[in-house]
Amino acid sequence: IPLPTGPVTALQPFRIANEYGLFAVMTPNRYEIEFQGSDDGRTWVAYPFRYKPQDVTKAPGIYAPYQPRFDWNLWFASLGSWTQYPIVPRTEELLLTNDPDVLSLFAGNPFPSHPPRMVRAVLWQYWFTSMEEKRAQGIWWRRQLLGAYAPTLAIGPDGKFGMVTEQGPSMIAPPK
Repeated sequence: IPLPTGPVTALQPFRIANEYGLFAVMTPNRYEIEFQGSDDGRTWVAYPFRYKPQDVTKAPGIYAPYQPRFDWNLWFASLGSWTQYPIVPRTEELLLTNDPDVLSLFAGNPFPSHPPRMVRAVLWQYWFTSMEEKRAQGIWWRRQLLGAYAPTLAIGPDGKFGMVTEQGPSMIAPPK
């Protein structure tokens, strides 16, 4: 039902009613950054998030009144470049060392016995499924891999972080 325009027009000069707020305008697409680790550069395992969509069979959660800060910052990062958001490559670096503070931001560690040899950040686009898809397949989300978000990192023999420049074909393993 359309809203009556008369009251809105009458109140507009007083600026007491407007779309002000964090969510006055939303992005039309949902992009999500996912961190993945690998020991061989071919098989990639996702670090499972606590709050963000990832598992397409998991219903979206409600986390009021708090906004999970790590996940929230990654949403903003997904709207820009990794060079604008140093949280992404820094997270990659710390995952290469199995840093306990960074690992606590995730729902689990797919590399509990040793850090992965390489870590990358990829970008997905998500859509809610239709009611028909939800009923037939039991999935809440559809997602499409858009590609690399940030460079793949590894620790060199000198102990310094560096970018991995060449990789063979890769396979993405589902989050555990």
